[in-house]
Amino acid sequence: MSESPQDNPADEYARQFMPPERRARLAPQQPAADAAEETVAVADTPPTPVADTPEPPVADTPPVPVEEVSEAPAPPVDASDAPAAESPVVAAAPARPPSDNGARPVPPAPAPEPWEDVDDEDVSTPAYVEANDLFKIYKPADLEVVALRGVDLEVRSGELIGIVGASGSGKTTLLNILAGLERPSAGRIRVGERDLLDITDQDLVAYRRREVGFVWQATGRNLVPYLSVRDNIELPQAIAGTGKRQRRERAEELLDALQMSDKSRRYPSELSGGEQQRVAIAVALANNPPLLLADEPTGELDTNMAEDVFRMLQRINRRFGVTIIIVTHYAGIARWVDRVVRIRDGRIGSESYLMSSYRGDEGQEEEYLVVDRAGRLQLPREYVEQLSLEGLATAGMDEDTGSITLRPATAPHRSRERWETGSEA
Repeated sequence: MSESPQDNPADEYARQFMPPERRARLAPQQPAADAAEETVAVADTPPTPVADTPEPPVADTPPVPVEEVSEAPAPPVDASDAPAAESPVVAAAPARPPSDNGARPVPPAPAPEPWEDVDDEDVSTPAYVEANDLFKIYKPADLEVVALRGVDLEVRSGELIGIVGASGSGKTTLLNILAGLERPSAGRIRVGERDLLDITDQDLVAYRRREVGFVWQATGRNLVPYLSVRDNIELPQAIAGTGKRQRRERAEELLDALQMSDKSRRYPSELSGGEQQRVAIAVALANNPPLLLADEPTGELDTNMAEDVFRMLQRINRRFGVTIIIVTHYAGIARWVDRVVRIRDGRIGSESYLMSSYRGDEGQEEEYLVVDRAGRLQLPREYVEQLSLEGLATAGMDEDTGSITLRPATAPHRSRERWETGSEA
């Protein structure tokens, strides 16, 4: 067979902009069997000139300018007028779309997986903070004080919660254990992949430095007084070994998020109480920890400044996705957090949520009792006092409604006859 003549480069360039009908007319004619075989090959490889089939010489045909071809309308082509040999043309075979660089064809995209509606709270996803039957016992001198009595708590990643309770209820002790400042006496406490009950001192230092940030109640414990705002934020990063450029960028990012960019060169003594707590939050987040703990961050602030600090914590939670746990006595904490956990006498007694109202007001806080894995629960103190449930009580359940009824009871007196019979035996 004769070899195909050399193609004119100008002609090949013009063919790229020809209409499909005219490009089909200029395609080489070949037998139907050869065209069928090449049609199968075209599906996997780009079309190339066939060496065995002679092509009509194109040197005598003047190249068509690109501008005239793109602007001239394509003449209508009737199927009856087309030659029979042009029906199995290779160019008309289905081919995959070329890739972006035009080097190799791109395989067709796989069919998308069917979308399934998944609940936001996936029970299979483990909680980021998990405490099971957690105990903490202090031993001052010869006296033992039980601060935590079997605490069960779960906090999801990215959640913002508040812990409230009376003084001495154990909320600060729980926060110190989560921060790695104290070790629990018994139970289980896990933060991320770390078990804080069984952890070495070296790992505990790395945990406090990288994975948790802490905001103290007293602003004097959060900031170095002789350093500027920016230097205070860069100090924890310098201790962790972060480069100077990364420290400066992180400080600017945090100052912008807390609306403190204009006060980066000031010293803590030149700031108000609320501004000092904002900078304290930025210092706690300097190393980008996934967990932020705040112990009474508004204890020394008035109502307006307290709400401003809570608003900033909420903004930090939404912007950076950090998990935040706040210990506070602030009465309106439910407005700023996802849920409120109430701790009483070393145990988690109840949780409350702010339910939205159709009236458009702030909503109403709904409280729910917490039943632990052992079936224990704490009743509100007003219920215990009203029903006189101290001591023994009887419990009954209505099978139709599923409601449980508690009634005060007294211990039954043992039969004297049975007692005497038992003693003689």
